Order: sequence, then structure tokens, then C-alpha cells
Amino acid sequence: MAGEKISYAIVFSSSTYDPHQVYAGLASVVSEADIIGCTTAGEICNLAGNSVTDSVAVLGIGGRRIKTAVGVGKNLSQHGEKAGIEAAQAAYTSLDFDPYTLFVGMMHKTPLDLVKMKMFLNVIIPDGLSQGEENFLRGLVSVVGRNSPIIGGSAGDDLNLKKTYQFGNGVYTDSGVLGVMTGGIKLGTAIGNSYVPISGKGAAVTRSNGRVVYEFNKRPAAEVMKELLEVDELTFDLNAQKPLGFKSVDVSNEYVIRSISTENPDGSLNFFSEIPQGVYFNVMETNKKLLEQRFRETLQKALFDAGNPHNVGAVVVFNCIYKHLANVRCGCNDFEIIWDELGKEVPVIGFNTYGEQGSTSGGAVGHHNQTSSLLIIGNELVSQ
Repeated sequence: MAGEKISYAIVFSSSTYDPHQVYAGLASVVSEADIIGCTTAGEICNLAGNSVTDSVAVLGIGGRRIKTAVGVGKNLSQHGEKAGIEAAQAAYTSLDFDPYTLFVGMMHKTPLDLVKMKMFLNVIIPDGLSQGEENFLRGLVSVVGRNSPIIGGSAGDDLNLKKTYQFGNGVYTDSGVLGVMTGGIKLGTAIGNSYVPISGKGAAVTRSNGRVVYEFNKRPAAEVMKELLEVDELTFDLNAQKPLGFKSVDVSNEYVIRSISTENPDGSLNFFSEIPQGVYFNVMETNKKLLEQRFRETLQKALFDAGNPHNVGAVVVFNCIYKHLANVRCGCNDFEIIWDELGKEVPVIGFNTYGEQGSTSGGAVGHHNQTSSLLIIGNELVSQ
């Protein structure tokens, strides 16, 4: 809320800076605020007007009715589900929740309005090199249930792929941070990608385990992928430009995207997210028109989910690093779409991620690739 004391700060920093100094510097300025954030693969801020590197982006949120709390789950790579449970329990146990806020938000609202009301919002920042995001989500959902939205992105390190850091009222690594917000303000989330299937380019996942796919169509996965793409080698650029997509197993019928990480000596493939055995995937592609159209649609979905606030306080963008590279390749700038929809005065912050978390329009929460996860924070109460 404008003009209020900052009680919640979100910070995204280049990995070129010492994360301990970044956190200490911010904490010295907003000493009474909860702080969440991470190191990144590129920072997003409306003051820069594009995705940039070697910078620090900070968003401050305040308001007398807004209450926040932070929880951290450690050892994410080895005990992801436990980390999700620990983060959720720590955050919600320490949350100073005022039931009067809920009462105020419910005033003058119809049952149709109330059924969409969000009492709590969960923003998560897991370590993007931990390979533990799915388990973190499983632990988190086991505590908070399915009625509170979850949105977030995985910490990065400017594609060095060595070590990422998370901020959660302190500095951590190999951890998952949860920031909870409540207060009866309008909040909205949405995820979306810009890919469409290539006709005739697909196969069934006949053997997989977590993030490793061993067989497509009962043959070595790498061999089948190379045939589909008509190449001899699965390179970084090729994996970025031709990800896989399969239909989400919920009523949305949306494609969710998975990207190849590396090929193993036994012909299996590592992915950046889990791929369930039995699904049928398509090789996907995108272009400039799709990148712009789908990002606009995702932004509009997030605004609708927030109740179409007349006064948008801020937009938070969790944008896959591969999505950023596609933007660069096709000459797209997401800010042009944000400014067209909301004007240039609305604060925007975000970062290029190593993975994105959020729910499809059908409600299936997951860890995604090549996706934009958006959060709308309204500068008005749900009762308005």
C-alpha cells in the first residue's frame, strides 16, 4: 500500500554480488521487514525496462492490514519434502494473523466473490540447483492444502550452474524459502508458456523415474529424441528451442513444458523437471507472435484472478531463463506488454529463474520449465 511502512521486501540479486552483503545492506534499511528473494539468472525491474544482469532489484510492500511471515526449509536436495513441511510450519506458526482482516474483506461480497477470495498467498523461492522443487511442493501442499495459491521461481546463478542463494530473513543455500502474505488485499496468480506442438513430432514416455527418462516408445530416450529432431547431438541451444510438452492431467487441458538438461552414457535423458511415465509428449516450438500473445494472456489471467483491481500495486515476474533467451532470440520485451496493459507507473520486479512454480488454470500445482509465473498485488482491499 502506498505511503505505508515497509513490512515485506522482495529482493533479486545478480550472483556476481556477495549475497551476504546484499542481504545485510537491505536489512539495514528495512530492519523490521520480512525479506525473501534469491540470486538470479537476470533481474527484472520496471526502472530498467527490460531484463538486466549485474544488478539488484528490490520491491517494498507495506500496509497496516498486511501481515507476512517467512519460513525456510533446509537440505532441499536431500530432503525436499521435509524442507517443504518445515518451511510451511515455520511461516504459518509465526504469522500474526488478524481475523478482523478476513471479516473486512468479506463485507458486501457475494458468495460468488467469496469462493474466489484468497486468505493467504504462498511465494516460494527454492534452490534452482537442488533438483528438489517437486518434493518441496509436496511437503508444502501437505501442510497448507490446495486452497491457498502457490507461486514462485527457482534461484539461479547467472548460468554458472555452481551455487545459488536464497534470502529468507537470512541467507541460505540448498534451501526452500516460503513467504506468506495475508491482509485482505487483491492478489492474483497465473502461469503460462508460449509453446505449441510440432505436428508429427512426439512419443510416449515408456520408462521414467523422477527427472530421468530412460525410454520413449520402448527405445533409448536420447536415440528417439535425436531422430525426432533430426540431429546427431542434443545441444544446449537445441534443448532450449525445442522443449517437450504434454497435457496437464486436469481440466485445463493445458500443455506443460519440460526441458532436457543432459544426455547420459546409457542413452537416458535428464530433465529440469519430473516427467511422469505413461504420458505422451510433443516436441514444441514458439515464435515472436506466440511469445507476445501468450505472455499477454498470462498477465490478463493473473489480473482476472486478482479481481481486476483498478489500482495495481505491483507485478512480480518469475520468468524462465530459457523464456528470456527466447525473448532475446525473437526480439521480444515483456515490458512492452506490461506497460500496454497497466501503464508505466506500476512497479514491476522479477528474475530469470531455473524453474517456475504455480498452478494451471485447472488447479494442478507443479514445477515447470520455459514458463512465466506471474503475481499481481493489488493496491486495494478485496472489499473494494
